[in-house]
Amino acid sequence: MSFTFKQGANRNYVSSKIIYFIEYDEETYQLKIGFNNGFTGFFTGVPRELFNQFKNAQSKGSFFYDKLFNAGYKYYLDPN
Repeated sequence: MSFTFKQGANRNYVSSKIIYFIEYDEETYQLKIGFNNGFTGFFTGVPRELFNQFKNAQSKGSFFYDKLFNAGYKYYLDPN
């Protein structure tokens, strides 16, 4: 699985207990999530509309678990 992410593409800092920022690369359909614990997650095949819903979600953590983590998207977690 390849993760080629353009840094700074649509980075949004969010208010959440578990998430620090979300960032989307429109060319590769990859979503990058910065977690408050220092990990960074890369999710592939994420539609732009889902990213928009994520940005506007009342609870970023609930949206993350329901619509991304438990929804079957391929992902990679980087502990750095």
